[in-house]
Amino acid sequence: MGRKEKTIFITIIANIILIILRFFLANLSGSIGLAANAWHSFSDVFVSSVVFLGLLITRFGANKLKKIVGKTEHILAIFVSMFIFFMGFEILSDALNNDGTELKYVPFVATGAFVGVIINYFMARYKIYVGEQTGSQSLIADGYHSKMDMYCSIAVLVGLLGSLFGMSSLDKIAAIVAMVLLMIAGYEILISNLRMLLHPHEDISETEHFHHHHSNFHGSKKMYIGVGSILTVAYILSGIYIVNWDETGIVRRFGAVINANAAPGIHYRLPTPFEQVTLVKKDNIRKIDTGQQELLTGDTNLLNVNMSVHYKVDNVENYALNINNLDTLIRVGATTSIRNIVGRESIDYLLTEGKADVEKQAQILLQDVMNKNGTGVRIVGVQLVEVAPPESVKASFQDLASARQDRAIYINEAIAYKNTIIPQANAEAYTQIAIAEGYKDKKIKTAEGDAVMFAEKQSAYAESKGVTEFRMYMEAMDKILPNVQKILLGGNVKIDNAELWISK
Repeated sequence: MGRKEKTIFITIIANIILIILRFFLANLSGSIGLAANAWHSFSDVFVSSVVFLGLLITRFGANKLKKIVGKTEHILAIFVSMFIFFMGFEILSDALNNDGTELKYVPFVATGAFVGVIINYFMARYKIYVGEQTGSQSLIADGYHSKMDMYCSIAVLVGLLGSLFGMSSLDKIAAIVAMVLLMIAGYEILISNLRMLLHPHEDISETEHFHHHHSNFHGSKKMYIGVGSILTVAYILSGIYIVNWDETGIVRRFGAVINANAAPGIHYRLPTPFEQVTLVKKDNIRKIDTGQQELLTGDTNLLNVNMSVHYKVDNVENYALNINNLDTLIRVGATTSIRNIVGRESIDYLLTEGKADVEKQAQILLQDVMNKNGTGVRIVGVQLVEVAPPESVKASFQDLASARQDRAIYINEAIAYKNTIIPQANAEAYTQIAIAEGYKDKKIKTAEGDAVMFAEKQSAYAESKGVTEFRMYMEAMDKILPNVQKILLGGNVKIDNAELWISK
């Protein structure tokens, strides 16, 4: 490879590193401008790759290969330009839907963006210098393309630095600037390759024609007018914002609210710093966890408590303007509320049936804190995610819990036995009472019958004593000696002189 080819190859590697760096920083910080800048660097890599391929074909003079590769190159370039347009619209959509996004790790990310600006600057100078030394207009044009990437990087850097001073909309403006430059690059790639594809008879052996308009554009007043126009359009377009169906917008002019209820749809407001818009998802249920904390109960025991707070926006204006760090306020308020409640209750109550009551009390206390601070937030619910003793005493509490379970089991068994034995005893008592009542009635009736019979016997005896006495005597003997063999003798028979012959 010659000097020109080596230069292009080195800058392609540098651009790939820049793309990786910018996508990493964009993902880290949430900057739309950095993401747009990364895609602009991607277009720079494509342009440099086309120049590199053209220089190689020209150097080795392969005519057949030149025609085949040239046509394939133009078709591929058209598809790439379409992809660039698509990404440009995606970036514009993201910029319009993320008005005033708070960036993260700004100092670190801004340092990385500044390094990118330096790399772009030296790449542009290097390409232009080598292009002038070797007489390659395509390399010079590619160097000016890198300069455009540098201007884009500077705009992004300004947006990042502006966010440090509360001007978060500058990142949106930088994203729009990068988007416009990206669309211009895509347009140049599309037009140049369409012309080459539709007019193949033109001399394409020299890739200088691919970017000849760059060298005419840069280094003149037109460049400044063009850049100024792009910045002006980008600044004006930064006032466009979209309110989604589940959002409400609050528009402020120099800090004063001029519209506290911007309806869903596409709207326009004056660009920063004249007007600002804040988008709030009013109907979303948000969640905050307090994290595990060790609290002292009313009976001087330690308890680990972790709670989750669910809330939603009730007053959009108060929510957006009155509180800077709502999450911290809710977390502190929830911690204070639960500490007050736990400090009044026993550990047994908190570990058993008191959970629902504690959650309800905590919700009431936390809502009172939110109302006093004018947060515009309604606490939907408080949930105790964890209520447990510390690890150091957990084994003892488990033993205690097991003892409570055993106690409950014994109590339940005793209650079950009671519920079984009492009805059984009642049934047996009822049976005994019924038997006694029957025996009583029997005795009474028998006694009454005996009395009647005795009265009748007495009446019969009075009428005929001899017969009655004999009959009663015989009945008595029959009862006394029912199974004994009997011999009846007359009254005039002397037992001493009688001989009784008894045969069986």
